[in-house]
Amino acid sequence: MKDAAQFGPARARSRQVLMLALVVGMSIAAYLAYNVWDRIRALDSAQQDHAEWVFTQIEIEFLKTDRALTQAQSATPEALVEFRKRFDIFYSRVLLAERVRNNAEAKPQIRELRVLLDSFLPVIDGTDAQLAAALDDIDTMLRTVEDLPREIALASIAIANEMSQNERHEIVRLIEVMAAIVLIVTLALVGAVYRLSRQASRLNRTSQMVEENHLRLAKTLQASLDAIVVINERGEIEDFNGSAEEIFGITHEAAKGRNYVSLLIPPADRTAHHKRLMKFRETGETEVADKGRREFEMIDQNGRIFPVEMSVSQSPSAEGSLFIAYIRDITEKRQREAEIITARDEALDAYQEKSRFFAMMSHEMRTPLNGVISALQLLQDDRLDNEQKRYVDAAMTSGEILLSHINDVLAIERSEAGTYEQVQQTCGMTVLMAGIINTMEPLAEAGGTRLHLDLTRLEDKPIVTDPRAIQQILVNLLSNAIKFNPGGDVTLRGWFAETSTKAGEEFHLQVEDDGSGIPAEDIDRIFEDFVSLDSRYERRTGGTGLGLGIVRRLVKRLGGEIKCESILGKGACFTIRLPVEVVDAVQADPSDNISDLHEKRIEQAPAVRLNLLLVDDNEINRDLIKAMLERIGHEVTLASGGREAIALAESAAFDTILMDISMPDVNGVQATKAILSGDGPNQTTPIIAVTAHALPKERAEFATVGMSGFLQKPLDMKVLRARLQEIAVREVMPDQPLPVRLTNAQTLVQGKFAKRPLLDERQMADLFDLLGDEKLRERVQKLIDQVADDLPNLMAAASLPDLQARAHGMAGMCGMLGADRLHGLLKEIETACKTDKHEGARGLCEALPGTWCATQAAMKAQVGL
Repeated sequence: MKDAAQFGPARARSRQVLMLALVVGMSIAAYLAYNVWDRIRALDSAQQDHAEWVFTQIEIEFLKTDRALTQAQSATPEALVEFRKRFDIFYSRVLLAERVRNNAEAKPQIRELRVLLDSFLPVIDGTDAQLAAALDDIDTMLRTVEDLPREIALASIAIANEMSQNERHEIVRLIEVMAAIVLIVTLALVGAVYRLSRQASRLNRTSQMVEENHLRLAKTLQASLDAIVVINERGEIEDFNGSAEEIFGITHEAAKGRNYVSLLIPPADRTAHHKRLMKFRETGETEVADKGRREFEMIDQNGRIFPVEMSVSQSPSAEGSLFIAYIRDITEKRQREAEIITARDEALDAYQEKSRFFAMMSHEMRTPLNGVISALQLLQDDRLDNEQKRYVDAAMTSGEILLSHINDVLAIERSEAGTYEQVQQTCGMTVLMAGIINTMEPLAEAGGTRLHLDLTRLEDKPIVTDPRAIQQILVNLLSNAIKFNPGGDVTLRGWFAETSTKAGEEFHLQVEDDGSGIPAEDIDRIFEDFVSLDSRYERRTGGTGLGLGIVRRLVKRLGGEIKCESILGKGACFTIRLPVEVVDAVQADPSDNISDLHEKRIEQAPAVRLNLLLVDDNEINRDLIKAMLERIGHEVTLASGGREAIALAESAAFDTILMDISMPDVNGVQATKAILSGDGPNQTTPIIAVTAHALPKERAEFATVGMSGFLQKPLDMKVLRARLQEIAVREVMPDQPLPVRLTNAQTLVQGKFAKRPLLDERQMADLFDLLGDEKLRERVQKLIDQVADDLPNLMAAASLPDLQARAHGMAGMCGMLGADRLHGLLKEIETACKTDKHEGARGLCEALPGTWCATQAAMKAQVGL
């Protein structure tokens, strides 16, 4: 059957080619026969005789003309008329002979004769006197050409013989070709008869094979474990195998010819099946056949309704389409699925209990740990002798280690629960990597490890990603490298690379050390949770073994991959590939670019004494946090619960409220709602959550009720000081924080350049580092004064060359000090002047005052003018 299916199309093509060859051969033979007949008939025509007669008549008419010339010399009018007539006849015979085909050999003589005759036409057509005077010349001419008529006649005889011979040869050739074609067609017919006899023999063998295969298929269907039911397009059962008999409890004889809908389909589903059959008969479209596996319900002989998995194939037949249904009883499968779902639900319940346990333990462990670390931080600021300081440092280190363990466990929990907060924002990887290196430098110095930052392959360009996740990844990788490589070198690299797909670019991060390396059999294990290769009793390194597990989860959440390569004794190299979205510099959010400068200005802002309300139900925490706040330099009012905090907030104004969350009676969320929605003086006061609750959904709830920030217990005095210092900066500059002011300033200018940032923040940062605050303020003030003088003159410039020169000079000043949008606008004006676009240049000038106003505001805010 397979061979028949494979060679069937080839045989059909062979038959088609053979028939085409026979038709072509017979057509050619018919065409040749017609040509032979046509040429034989042409031999019977007078065409050649006519040509010979024409050429012979030239000689005859020449003689007659010569005789008429002799008579005309008597000069009688009758003789002259007779001569003109004979001359005209002779001339017409010459013209007729010139037009005869196949006169190549006689043509020169005929042309010569005609030319001579043409020279006497004016005399012939003239008067009798003129003709009589020219008779002697005509006689001389005739004596000159008297041999030409004879030569023309003889040449015509030769031409006629040659043409006859050529016709005979052509007829013979056509007869020979026709005989060859007839022979070929005859052979083709013989071949066709032979081939047809072979095909008839092969067809008999194929029919026998088909019959055998049909019997084999019938046996296979009977032995199939799946029920196989063959149905015609009317819904009648054509075949019913043994497995179908077992599943439905119906014999083959009882099922054959019955309608499958009434026999095998439950009453509730019969209408839908009838509609499917009717739709197929009307449109030829099927909803089930050749659509893959589908699940239905069917009914057996005893009325039991059970689920089945069915796959239907459509097969054409002489009497219409047949549908072959493969049916499998999936009752046991459904039962197993139900058991799995039940087990899954139980596991989810257990997981939720675990999550609640982690949340509770996070709060219950962080609360006392807050007291311990806060007390130790307060002790560190006191005057201690060396031994006391050593003990406090040891306790502080132990507390930080315990806190890091808690954070690691909670990070795993957040990742598995899918509650990790991904904050997508624009950032530069050069700044991020340099910041991480600076952060990890003290830890590296403590272990004698040298940190290196390799940016040779990094083309710094802004990308959209989750910088907090990347920071956590790098901190964990660098911490491990420093921990397991004391006294060695650790290198952090980054670079962009094109991907092999259409996804765009990806960013590569690499952390490499030259330490002891990782055994090949342990490389896959290191990314598992709670796995630490340094598990000896005398282990030199600490940790829970969760760091790389957290890294793996974070990389996966960012859509990337991480791999480790290591040679034992030569170090390890971790490489991360992250898909990133590269954005144009003009599309970057200015508030993201200036965050570092903003934090720097906050640190340099003058100290401001704030009036704070501290709310906490734990007396130890309350006293310790109060001591930390007073040590920083702020005034503190205490509230032991939410109700007391509401009362205090209604009676006195505070700069900031630090609010605990888990408190009896009235919790921190309820207290915040009451304060912000009340009529007291603290309706707009920033309220910061100070709590051990760290889950993202809890932080989202804090923001929803109006809290301005979040501080996680145990409190770090540096973090607490920085957060309050930010609020202090807002008190010094009460209008708006720097990023918001710059964003608002940008909205003053719309149009073509609105997408470009007002300031090139990277250049501003470089100027801060190069010149310092004071000198940069002086430069900015000089620019402001200079533009104030030059801008009116530029706007009033009468000619394009003058406008071009002034725009060029101002663009150079603005570009040097990072005024990106104004610089771009001035360069566009300069280009418009160079290309003589007067209206375009003037139109761009209209945007200069607004752009300069926004740029000036941004610069003043940036440098503190």
